[in-house]
Amino acid sequence: MPRSSPAHLAEVRERILAGAERAFRAGGYRGASIPAIAAEAGVSVGLIYRYFRSKEELFLAVCEERTEAQMNELAALLGPMRDTRQRLETAIDFFVRSLAEQGWGAIVIQALAEADRNPRLRDMLIRLTEQERGFAAMFIREAIAGGEISPDVDIEALSLAVAMLLHGAVAHQAERGEAWDPDGVARAISVLLERALGG
Repeated sequence: MPRSSPAHLAEVRERILAGAERAFRAGGYRGASIPAIAAEAGVSVGLIYRYFRSKEELFLAVCEERTEAQMNELAALLGPMRDTRQRLETAIDFFVRSLAEQGWGAIVIQALAEADRNPRLRDMLIRLTEQERGFAAMFIREAIAGGEISPDVDIEALSLAVAMLLHGAVAHQAERGEAWDPDGVARAISVLLERALGG
């Protein structure tokens, strides 16, 4: 594969992002230096700067790409499903399982820790919340259209509550560490949302 081909450039960029994600998880935003990220990715420091102007830009790219990939995967998973309860249980299971298996919640926690000093990180977190709200609102509207839940549901308030609940699960995982119970968390989220949706 030619070193300047689009496929090669994309492969190198993905390798940098994967190495950066591992470094940010291990050392946090402040503790992960560009040399540490380069070592983790198996590339030179200079090569990182050819793709990303700063550590901040690299961190934002990690957060945004991982979020987008997860949203796309979840949308594909739920697409063929028509039953609201099945869709809800699948979405909750996907969210909790990905937290447990991929550990991406640590990246969100790092962003939260830096958000008060970094407007770009705060903006990224706001976009993440809006994506979660939008996804939840779409889910609720589809259930209303299918006659599965009451049309009196306050979509805006409930979608915000869902986003806050998901952020709470991320914080709970950070608090509990190895004692975090994915099954218990999935059950708690399911019970609350089923009640809220009139289930």
